[in-house]
Amino acid sequence: MSKEKKGFNLKEKLQEAVDSAKDAVKDIDLSDAKEKIQDAVDSTKDAVKKVKLPDVDIKNLFKKKEDKETPEGEESNETVEEVEASKDKVVSVKEAEIKEADVLNITAIPTKNAIKIIYYLMAADGEIFHSEEEKFDSIGKELDPKFAEHKEQIVKECQAQLDKVIDPEDYYDTLQDGIEDSLIHMKVTDDSFITPKLLVWDLLTIAYSDEQYNEVERKLLKYVVRKTNIDKAVFLEMESSILTMMDIENELEWIKTTDRPYLTIEAMVNELNDRKSVIFESVKDLIAL
Repeated sequence: MSKEKKGFNLKEKLQEAVDSAKDAVKDIDLSDAKEKIQDAVDSTKDAVKKVKLPDVDIKNLFKKKEDKETPEGEESNETVEEVEASKDKVVSVKEAEIKEADVLNITAIPTKNAIKIIYYLMAADGEIFHSEEEKFDSIGKELDPKFAEHKEQIVKECQAQLDKVIDPEDYYDTLQDGIEDSLIHMKVTDDSFITPKLLVWDLLTIAYSDEQYNEVERKLLKYVVRKTNIDKAVFLEMESSILTMMDIENELEWIKTTDRPYLTIEAMVNELNDRKSVIFESVKDLIAL
């Protein structure tokens, strides 16, 4: 037997395998395969359609994102101006709350501020009379031992406030703004204070010093009473007391002008002075309450 006949013919075997594969490919029904593939795709689409996505509120989504704090190490998208504006808004609200609370619960007023309030009341009718200025100086010296040194600056600050008046009808509002500012603001350097009741009594003495207790003065006084939370009954009693004392003063002045001997009028003078002292003691008790 020759070598070709006994040996393995690799070339023929490979050709036979190729021919067999071609025949197998020809027997495949491609349309059936396409249908199966399409069925799988359709099935997948149907499954996707049946998936219910959660409802998302876009506005809230972004709001929540804005509300989240910026993680450490990351920079905020807000500008410095926006951050500062937000801070200022919060501070402004807080200041307004504190401002109102301080006014309603105020228990002491810096002496300098009290003197400024007295000046505003004195200027309420647009004209400061000599009798009012004398009383203002007298009260100022009682409240502040260094009043002579401080008076010029106090008056200057009050006049600066009154200079803010634009139209005549703004005058009362400007006075009230000055009083409110004096009631609220205190400084660390303030070392002398008076009570709201004492301030109201001093205001009454100024108001009656020119014997012209007018409507504007009373309106400002009532404003101070409300803002310092003084009982209105206390204020009305003070008001009645100052009126009675002024009547007594007027009667004493009249007695001095009579031609009757002093021994004749001595009893009357003593009685009037006693009444005056009783009223004054009553007022002191009111202020001390």
